[in-house]
Amino acid sequence: MIAEAANKESVLIAIIAAAGDDGLDRVQLQKSAFLVGEEFEGRLKDYYRFQPYMYGPFAQEIYADVERLSDGPMIETFTSNDGRQLYRLGQDAASWRQNLSDDLESGVKRVVNWISGMSSFYELVRAIYYLYPEQRENSVLPYSEDLAQEESLIRSLRDMAAGRTRSVDKLIAELPVQD
Repeated sequence: MIAEAANKESVLIAIIAAAGDDGLDRVQLQKSAFLVGEEFEGRLKDYYRFQPYMYGPFAQEIYADVERLSDGPMIETFTSNDGRQLYRLGQDAASWRQNLSDDLESGVKRVVNWISGMSSFYELVRAIYYLYPEQRENSVLPYSEDLAQEESLIRSLRDMAAGRTRSVDKLIAELPVQD
């Protein structure tokens, strides 16, 4: 199936499925859907429309869709040990197979893995602000580009130490040049 035929519901389910048993919280779900939409801009049918909000890109419709899907066997809602509401693929949906193009499926997994690697809500929101400055417009979160870059470097080093990411040479090439 080509990416253009993928509807927002199947993309939302693919995002949640990519998180595995750990699931995604509401903010991770919003930011994952935003990044997938940005990566595949114009190629997703009737996709969510995000607006800059208090903590970056936000589409209220996502919550309505995930709640509706939680009423059936597709998505399971559960509470983490720290009290956050999380979403994961439902037990009855184990046989569900994504009907997405390979590039869209790969993009979804890449986005969810990146977001799942964030150590905190604030790191995630600041990373989005760094990548999409226009999403800071209505923010209530203080933002510093230096802090966002520092968090990105720390995350990259942590991922490298765990063998999950790019080489040191590639990381150094991405660092901003200091005058």
